Amino acid sequence: MRTTYKTISKHLGIVLTALILITSCEEYLDKSPDADIKEEDVFKKFITFQGFVEDMYQCIVEETLGRWAEMNWNFSDDVLCTDKNMLSRHFDQGNYWRWENSSYSVFWGDISQVTNYAKGSKGYWQNGWYGIRKANLALSHLNELVSSQEEHDLIEGQSYFFRGYFHFEILRSWGGIPYIDSVFTPSDILRFPRLSYEETATKVSNDLRKAAQLLPASWDETAVGEATSGFNEGRVTKAAAYGYLGKNLLYEASPLMNGISTGTYTYNEELCKEAAESFLEVFKLEEQGYCGLQDWEHYSDNFYTLKSEFPIGKEILFNNPVYKTSKRWRYGDFSMTYLGAWGTYSSPTENYVENFGMANGLPIDESDSGYDPQNPWENRDPRFYYNILKDGDRIIMTVENADTYAKLFVGGRHRDSKNSISGYGYSKFRSVGCNKYDNWWDQGYNWECPQMRLADVYLMYAEAVNEAYGPTGSIPGGMSAAEALNIIRNRAGVPDVDARFLSGKEVFREIIRKERAVELAFESHRWYDNRRQYISHLPEYREKYTLDFDEDHTYFNKTLHTTIVFDMKHYWLPFPTNQVTLYPKFKQNPGW
Repeated sequence: MRTTYKTISKHLGIVLTALILITSCEEYLDKSPDADIKEEDVFKKFITFQGFVEDMYQCIVEETLGRWAEMNWNFSDDVLCTDKNMLSRHFDQGNYWRWENSSYSVFWGDISQVTNYAKGSKGYWQNGWYGIRKANLALSHLNELVSSQEEHDLIEGQSYFFRGYFHFEILRSWGGIPYIDSVFTPSDILRFPRLSYEETATKVSNDLRKAAQLLPASWDETAVGEATSGFNEGRVTKAAAYGYLGKNLLYEASPLMNGISTGTYTYNEELCKEAAESFLEVFKLEEQGYCGLQDWEHYSDNFYTLKSEFPIGKEILFNNPVYKTSKRWRYGDFSMTYLGAWGTYSSPTENYVENFGMANGLPIDESDSGYDPQNPWENRDPRFYYNILKDGDRIIMTVENADTYAKLFVGGRHRDSKNSISGYGYSKFRSVGCNKYDNWWDQGYNWECPQMRLADVYLMYAEAVNEAYGPTGSIPGGMSAAEALNIIRNRAGVPDVDARFLSGKEVFREIIRKERAVELAFESHRWYDNRRQYISHLPEYREKYTLDFDEDHTYFNKTLHTTIVFDMKHYWLPFPTNQVTLYPKFKQNPGW
């Protein structure tokens, strides 16, 4: 869930100053000259302890706020970017070392920006380790807290959640790491070996299980939360903890991770069962009204609003906190150059768009789907029209000029190196009126890319159950994989999965992959999904295509634009060289 964040602690500024004294991190934050607060003062009372804990929320990485983002949080086969500086362009070329560039990477980060809410230079590496230290400090001081049991549980639950969550974000990109579960002093000699992926993931699961037991289903229903009633969305809850517990288990069960643990690059069925059981706990919370899917009419509430408020959809289980009401918008991310953007753009690839099936529910490559390659945009899945901007679509509401309708054909006004290079645009996170003519940017527009929403939980559940029980089987007390998938499809008006795809887990696995591509398009899942499923090295996931056509649509040609450089070493990011040379037991990832 989401928040226009009203802090429980009115003393957050004091507590952040105290953080400097406690952690001896003067290089991270500037010490206030009049700060004079003792460590025991911070951890004795709930209100100040909670202020200390809330600093962990500052470490959540807002991928979309990176410098000149232009969809620079999607770097697989899904988009083509016009800017050579973008991380997606470097990843296409196999240059994974680029992740260390703080200006264009969601991975590196700038620890000095932890408390600068408006900045987007936070990254999984720097801010993750910082957040882990904060969590360990909180847990180490729990015995000093004089509080009710509820207050104690809230502090402990948040701390365990964030320790597990930040380790998970690092783990899924770099592989096994040392699991830091204690507080170090400056005199400590750190020589921890890297754990295996399995060992690290097990510790993540342990922390998230503890968090799920301690956290409330709703902060509004706690005595503490009454003071900030109506402003508690965004604080971690049971649903977020169970969601990430299941996600961590599913990742551990996935072919890449299971392969490096066992040598067999297939799913671990037992871990899939555990993941499904955790997701089932989220569905139980949904039944009790603590979360739910947005209906199709209000689907965009997951991504943007025009109400001078940030999206606070009931479907959002975990997201980046918002601390003030200033607008978050980007011309460059979502508009063509002539509509007020700054001359760089990312556009969906033709191969990715082909994941969107037909309105009748069939994939486009089925002979009876009704798909016509010479009329490719007719009768498609409703989510195609929501996510994808196609040639001829209106892109200005109130003005008739050369830019009123998208001209994405070869030689068209919006088809060049500063606009779309694929023949498509995207529309997931913006309304059509967000341009320099209609100026809806300045009329209450705010947007976000959710960290985890309930639809993703349904799809992960379907994947886990399919691998453990097949398309129509189920865990005790739960729905089948096909039933879970159909709930998400039906929300958009798409029929149930055709019976021909329920013959076995291998066939249904491909349907799930397509469904994730469609439902979670451009939400920073694709690169992770393709890697964990051990398919990123396959030719069909390395090729990026454009769709070339003329103004009158007399022809449509699928044209290879880019072949991604992807060797086996690219399944993991390389560790910083200065880290792996510190001591022999901290080993670099293979190939780097």
